[in-house]
Amino acid sequence: MLNYDILIVGAGPAGSSAASEAAKYGAKVLLIEKKKIIGEPVQCAEFIPKPILSEVEISRDSIVQEIKGMRTHLPNGECVESYLPGYMLNRSTFDKELAMKAVDSRVEVCINTLCSSKKKEKIFINKNGREIDVTAKVIIGADGPKSTVGKWINSVNRDFIIGMQYSVPLVSSLEFTEVYFDQDFFGGYGWLFPKGESANVGVGIKYNSITKTNKSLSSILKKFVKVLEEDGKVKNSPFLTTSGLIPVGGPLNTVKDNIMLVGDAAGQTHPITGGIDYEKEWKDIFGKELERARTKRCFLESNWDKLDRIVKKCWTVFREYYYE
Repeated sequence: MLNYDILIVGAGPAGSSAASEAAKYGAKVLLIEKKKIIGEPVQCAEFIPKPILSEVEISRDSIVQEIKGMRTHLPNGECVESYLPGYMLNRSTFDKELAMKAVDSRVEVCINTLCSSKKKEKIFINKNGREIDVTAKVIIGADGPKSTVGKWINSVNRDFIIGMQYSVPLVSSLEFTEVYFDQDFFGGYGWLFPKGESANVGVGIKYNSITKTNKSLSSILKKFVKVLEEDGKVKNSPFLTTSGLIPVGGPLNTVKDNIMLVGDAAGQTHPITGGIDYEKEWKDIFGKELERARTKRCFLESNWDKLDRIVKKCWTVFREYYYE
């Protein structure tokens, strides 16, 4: 049996950042990741607002381009331009750099490793097909929206948006991210986020609405790409497809006994920036903000037939990022 001070499940930004911070104080840390390659496949639109750079160290190698602002498109054709400067990342590079910082801090990092079960003090992990039992004084679940660790404390995400994204070539370079509200995108929206000569184009739709309709997510995304092609923004030749779940039910109870949840596992997501800046004290401040965002989203869903009028009251850009 292997003994650690801290076991962290999931080597995304939340897990790697927590591992590095804990190791600075002399903790013996094990960080495990189920993927064979950290950061791949990318399940993120890859945008971060500029203010986050004052809190999180991001290398130039991780930044693809600068963004000047965001354009929000309403179903009636109105387009509102908001001040939301930021950067498009190479998220795969960013995740790898954070994991390497953890390694440099003497964190033991294991990839292709699953956290399978827990029995009393023992945690069973499967590393390259071989089961190993470990103990840890503290367990941190940073293992995504369908968290295994979250199940151990009965704190799980139950409300999701399902997203699908293509990488597509751009007709010409763009300096703004673009978000589209449409009746077809129930509970969510479509996006075009430029990334150099290509763009991340995707749609996110309430998970249970997909199961109630004859339309598949892929058909809705293909239709959206076709619209963008007709608008002269993209070439209709996707070269990469990714998909994933986004928890939207609000922040969960994150601590019980010696177990703590962070990131998507804890429901700590934001409609624009995605995950929270995990080096900040989020519990009091961001917990309230995330709950407020959840309330707005529920109001938006219940008034979906009035999108043109309702979006400006609910969409986070108009309240939190827009400056005249």
